[in-house]
Amino acid sequence: MHPVSTALFLIGYGLALPIALRMSAIVAQQHRLSFVGHQLGVGIALLGWALRGSVMIAVIHALWLVGVRVWFHLGRPEGQPSPGG
Repeated sequence: MHPVSTALFLIGYGLALPIALRMSAIVAQQHRLSFVGHQLGVGIALLGWALRGSVMIAVIHALWLVGVRVWFHLGRPEGQPSPGG
């Protein structure tokens, strides 16, 4: 395994997984800082998989990033304005 990809996995998953375990509460309460931390962590792990040459796993991570972003924005309580609008 490539040593840089290993470092990216450790950093990325170390940041993303603890946040992911609380994702339902983060979405319900709209904790943007936690959401951004999760997105950064998954993005870092995605880079690790891409560097390793595991394109399919990198694509799955990219789809997860999009899916969680949609979930976060759809989970906004009614009456709360969307960012930038």
